[in-house]
Amino acid sequence: MPWERPESVTFPQVWTTFVARDPDSGLNVKYRIEDIREDRFDEVLDLMANVFLKDEVTCVSLDLINDPDFNGRNFWLEILNKKISVICFKEGSDEICGFNLLEVLEKDVEEPEPEFKSKKVQDLLKVMNFVKAKADTYNRHGVDKFLHAMGLLVMPKYRGLGLATEILKARVPLGKALGLQLTGTVFTGIGSQRTAAKAGFIEDYSVLYEDLKNKEPFVDFPNISTPKMKFMSLRLD
Repeated sequence: MPWERPESVTFPQVWTTFVARDPDSGLNVKYRIEDIREDRFDEVLDLMANVFLKDEVTCVSLDLINDPDFNGRNFWLEILNKKISVICFKEGSDEICGFNLLEVLEKDVEEPEPEFKSKKVQDLLKVMNFVKAKADTYNRHGVDKFLHAMGLLVMPKYRGLGLATEILKARVPLGKALGLQLTGTVFTGIGSQRTAAKAGFIEDYSVLYEDLKNKEPFVDFPNISTPKMKFMSLRLD
């Protein structure tokens, strides 16, 4: 049976707060990271389609934002419906600063294969699955499930303030509350890889984009702006 958020874990709730600079005032202010409520789903989906696809390095390389065969909304909505994704707000504001789409993967539960018409997206998912398999997370860390992500976004206005690191760190209290021991994710760009390292993640597996083209799984990422794709993990216990 697919994993579900335990009823004992209150939804929604705030997972962490921190202080960072306000890009509007230049002053240090309080931010909070909390569960994404259903009334923000549509806005998050719009931001994934219009900002994430425009900025994320593999999506840029494959020009997914202009791919007529790709619509990710249903795929992203399935993840949001698991009700463990998190969102960042500035204190006293409902403007979205950033978010992370999260899910739980399980060793003995086969991941559903999303059906995409787009050949580019099929190739991207093939690469992600290849990297996850090489990382061998379940055996490497001795766990039967872990917290996984399919999209980390900080809005352009709020970049350079350390918010991405704090959003990643929020997986610790969230994961512990959900009874998980580990979080792990494929980080595609050098910026997110550095951010993950700051948040305490360690590298389990990495592969050059050049090798992804010339060896299995033989997928080319033209003009990719970063040298490697990495699977990185963080123990929560």
